Amino acid sequence: MITSTAILLTVTALTFGLSLFVYFTNPSRWVNRAFGMFSISVAGWTTGISLATSFAEAGSGLFWARMTFAMADLTVYALLIFFCVFPHASSLPRSYGVSVLGVVAALLAVLSVTPWIVVTLRPTTRGLQLVYGPLYPAFALYILSCIGYSLWILLRKVQAARGIERLQLRYLFVGLLVPGVLATVTNLLIPLAF
Repeated sequence: MITSTAILLTVTALTFGLSLFVYFTNPSRWVNRAFGMFSISVAGWTTGISLATSFAEAGSGLFWARMTFAMADLTVYALLIFFCVFPHASSLPRSYGVSVLGVVAALLAVLSVTPWIVVTLRPTTRGLQLVYGPLYPAFALYILSCIGYSLWILLRKVQAARGIERLQLRYLFVGLLVPGVLATVTNLLIPLAF
């Protein structure tokens, strides 16, 4: 347990450091802001997992489990914004889809810290078991919608881009596809099915 907590906290510190580095490299660019927002939410998600696991038997374990869901909610929205502004958009996207998902993200972030998404947390011999609330399927639908829309935007950009920009977009797509699919399957789809 101590080793896994140390690893998660190290990953969190590195992710947070990366977000600060990218943001402060050029804070006036939306791509830097969006990546910083994405990285900070990933660091928050990682911290939430570590603290929920560490304090599962204490009263604060449930709080941290719920905060993990709030961070996951913000992570996928920040990823959407990042894909919209990458590689060099000069303003925040104002499309209908981005706006609607932004409102849903804000609403679900607030609801994530209530029993509507996670009711309780139970430590078991196999790890933590979460009891999901009535809005968990809506949360899952939001996550899948945000990821799907993000990938659609990225694929459209890859098709329209040329040269080095197209190569950057392909690397971004491949680099986020594998961890994104694994995180979605293990943290969202499996719990939804079981």
